[in-house]
Parts: sequence; C-alpha cells; structure tokens
Amino acid sequence: MPLETAGAVLLVEVRVAPRTRLADPGAIDERLAEARVLLENAAENGEWTRASGPGVSGTLVLADPAEAFPLLHRVRTELRSDPGRPAVAVASGIGRGDEMEASRLAGQAFRSLARKRDLFTRALTSDPDTNTVLGALCRTLDSLHSGWTRAQWQAVHRRDRGRTLQEIGQELGIAYQNVSKRLIAARYSLYGEVLDAASLVFSKAPPSTP
Repeated sequence: MPLETAGAVLLVEVRVAPRTRLADPGAIDERLAEARVLLENAAENGEWTRASGPGVSGTLVLADPAEAFPLLHRVRTELRSDPGRPAVAVASGIGRGDEMEASRLAGQAFRSLARKRDLFTRALTSDPDTNTVLGALCRTLDSLHSGWTRAQWQAVHRRDRGRTLQEIGQELGIAYQNVSKRLIAARYSLYGEVLDAASLVFSKAPPSTP
C-alpha cells in the first residue's frame, strides 16, 4: 500500500522482558504468535510486513497518520490484558510523510530507542518543532505505561472498550471501587489526554518543504 500522500510508517518490535524469558517457552511462543496475528490485523486501512528473523518485528504502513498512536496503544493493551500470560513490551519508531520519508524517519526513531531501555516510543516528522513536542509526549506516555502493574493493564484494557467500572468489577471479581483505584493509580485520565495530544500533533505536522 504505497503512500501517495503523507501517512505514517511504524517500525514495531515485540520484546520479551528479561524476567519473562524464564517462563514456559511454550507460553512465550504462544504469546509471540498472538502478537504476530494482532499486528497483521491491527489496522483496517494499513499493511503489515513482517521482518525476517526471530521474534516479532516488522513495518506497518498507515494511510491516516491519526491512526498511529491509538493503534499502538490498542496493540499494547491487548497484549497485556491477561495478567496470567507472559508479559511483553511493544517498541515502535513512527515516521510521518510519504512512504520513503516516513520509512526513513521511522527507522531513525526506532534506532534511537535501542540506546534507551526505558523508552518504547518515538515519533518523528520533517518539522523540528513538532519533533520537540512529540519527544516530550512520547516520553510521558512511556513513563506512564511502563509503571503500570498487570492489574492496571487489565483495567485499562477493559475501560478502553467502554465498559463501566461495575462491569469491569463483575468480570474481574472485584469491587468497582477497586477498579477505580487501579485506573487512578495508572493515571488513566492523564494518559488518555497525552495520547490524544500526541496523535493530534503527529497527524497535524507541517508537510516537508522541497
């Protein structure tokens, strides 16, 4: 799906946490297989190309750049929705522009993540001022979700899907007040605001000049 207008390219890698590697190898393989299927079907108007080699990594091309951050969030929460399964982290470099430019920027963004283990998201456009804002927003998102417990991921995943606190509580077998406490501890409201801001800034970035 070539990008004739400014879209987005995401370089994505699903990483198994060091402690998770000690878990049942079969369970890890099953989780990675699930991640692969999830990425293949992540976007209705996107195209996933798997990279060769072990693990799960590849390129996702999106015609609409506004889909990039929400899609990445959905993938992360889906993969962390069950606390009984091996935990994985999703790292992504995101680029905006036509396919060549977006791919170049996504690669640059992804390579920068390898130097900082506590960062999982970086987005780049052709506009330096926009990149400064995106850098701060991405670091904030990573700081927030990196601190979530398995129980908080579980609550966030269900709340994202429009379920009430009472419905989530019934499903998890806990009081709805405890669901609220999990979301408050995760700073769910703030996270949502930052996610929306990052998506808006990225999708509205000025086009590159010849």
